[in-house]
Amino acid sequence: ANKLSLALEIKQPAAKAAMLAILAKTDVVLCNFTAGTLDRMGFGHATLKALKPDIIVAEMPAFGSSGPLSHATAIGPSMEMAAGMAGMIGYPGGPPTVTGPTYPDPIGALHGAGAVLTALLHRQATGEGQQIEVPQVEGLMHLIGAEILAALASGMDPQPRGNRVDWAAPHDAFPAAGEDQWIAIAAPSDAAWRALCGAIGRAELAVDARLATLAGRREHEDAIGAGVAAWTRGQDKHVAAALLQSLGVVAAAVHDGRDGARSPYLAARGWFTDLVHGDIGKVVQEGLPMALSRTPGSNRFAAPCLGQHTHAILREIAGLSPEEIAALDEAGATAAVPL
Repeated sequence: ANKLSLALEIKQPAAKAAMLAILAKTDVVLCNFTAGTLDRMGFGHATLKALKPDIIVAEMPAFGSSGPLSHATAIGPSMEMAAGMAGMIGYPGGPPTVTGPTYPDPIGALHGAGAVLTALLHRQATGEGQQIEVPQVEGLMHLIGAEILAALASGMDPQPRGNRVDWAAPHDAFPAAGEDQWIAIAAPSDAAWRALCGAIGRAELAVDARLATLAGRREHEDAIGAGVAAWTRGQDKHVAAALLQSLGVVAAAVHDGRDGARSPYLAARGWFTDLVHGDIGKVVQEGLPMALSRTPGSNRFAAPCLGQHTHAILREIAGLSPEEIAALDEAGATAAVPL
């Protein structure tokens, strides 16, 4: 962003003019930079509104455009920590842990899309554009709203509990046969608990009065977990999961990448397609996450290389002239290699 800003503001006034020409024809501008970046680049809401009065400009700074953290740069994991989410994740006695999938990314996108659609409906009714701010840390806190309210009401922070929950015991991932292989098992009812005891060859646990209720099993979950793990370590995770499921116990093999690639379910669905990528040759492409009856879609091409279609889009969709495209090229805004 800094390199592009420098090129557009200082080195190439013509490129900045070309970019403004594009934005003047745009319905919605989305900006995922730190607060103020769009203004510093010369493309802030006031500038764009003067060019197109009904334009919608949505900015998504992590901490908003005002307040003591408005200047701060953030990424998904740091936003999880700022929102308090990381403090709830991990194992008892261990350090806070970020989610891994980085929830702020999809949550921010969800809030941003909702805000833009709301603004488009407003414009449809009134003809007015809007300036939108979506502070992503604030949006993320909605995802853990129940936990925040519980902490406010009780005065106690939620504690990391690993995989354990209130409604089942045991409820965890247990080691299976093989290197780094796991099976998830949960016993949400007394009947499931008794079935699990029989499956692992520990019938005496099913009649232990201390473990007859969920409350008792939660109290002794460490000892229960050790007993279950002693059995699962010698089991193929897929075979064990199928056995437990047949007995009414909630169980599933924890899939790794190889399991996903060899999944009979995905194969039956035709999920994978062999395609040819311009840089790396043959690739396996995942399928689409939706199926439409009239326009089902398909994987016909591999993902494009960086910048592969930029000129075509600027020319055929944005309607830029060769001179305007050349100015963007000169500024580095259309580079085919990362800045």
